[in-house]
Amino acid sequence: MDDQSYLQRLEDASAELARKAGSLLRQRFGNSLDVEFKDKAKELDPVTSADKDSQQLLKAEIGASFPDHGVLGEEDEDEGDAVSPEYLWVLDPLDGTTNFLNGLPVYAVSIGVLHRGVPVASSIFVPWPSDSGGVVLHAHKGGGCRIDGEPLTINSREGPSSNRLSGLPGSFGAGFRFTGGLHKRAGEPRVTGSIAYEMALVAMGSVQYALFGGPKLWDVAAGVLIVAEAGGQVMLRPKGSRGWEQTLTLAPGWEQKAPNLKDLRRWSFPVLAGDSLVIPSVAANLRRRRPSVRRRFAMLVRKLKSSGKRKNS
Repeated sequence: MDDQSYLQRLEDASAELARKAGSLLRQRFGNSLDVEFKDKAKELDPVTSADKDSQQLLKAEIGASFPDHGVLGEEDEDEGDAVSPEYLWVLDPLDGTTNFLNGLPVYAVSIGVLHRGVPVASSIFVPWPSDSGGVVLHAHKGGGCRIDGEPLTINSREGPSSNRLSGLPGSFGAGFRFTGGLHKRAGEPRVTGSIAYEMALVAMGSVQYALFGGPKLWDVAAGVLIVAEAGGQVMLRPKGSRGWEQTLTLAPGWEQKAPNLKDLRRWSFPVLAGDSLVIPSVAANLRRRRPSVRRRFAMLVRKLKSSGKRKNS
């Protein structure tokens, strides 16, 4: 897909939607909210009325403006065996819900438009010191990245630096390790609690790189294009791969068969994004940790217990 005028239209629409949803969230921030938990037993993974209202706003306007496009939203119910159309809007209406609930203004609205599995337009709203209380980063494939309409480019520096910030997951030590002395130059780690927010920080140059161990599609669908169009680099580590691959294709295999939305909802791969002069060194010296025998046994026990519960239900 290389019709730049149409891609520009998609970018403009996604930016306007991100701005509207961001305004809605800013109005709700700090107010009392209805809260549900996806994990009710442990009261984890909250969903608020703000999440739902933001997604409803986005879906309604996308449906009105692009009726032949599909939508995959984090807060949707399982779509069953519905097949993805060629254009799919992937939404995270409020990324960083726990931060939002606890009064921490570190959250985002993430909107990515995929064409046959490849991001072609995207926008991210983040709260930020500005006249409007937030900014929107937006891009389309081949058109560069902008922040509130102004060009945005990562000022690349040579190699990873110990005195710059890096986005690392809280579970980094359990799942990954650095080799080749990279730990001395890996930078000061930051964990924001919002993947889309960290992607925006990468594009703005505040963070030299960010690693995400197992994001969902709606966490990164917008950010990977925004980072790439800002002059950064994005790598994925598909299942079965022994290394990192530079690609923006998030749903491969379209040439043979369109994926169904259920499969896309289960999408989860490690993602590495950042300064184009930093990422190659990080990727070359970042290794997955093999689980210990004790941990593998515990994982097997949990899997068997989960399987037993499904059979008995």
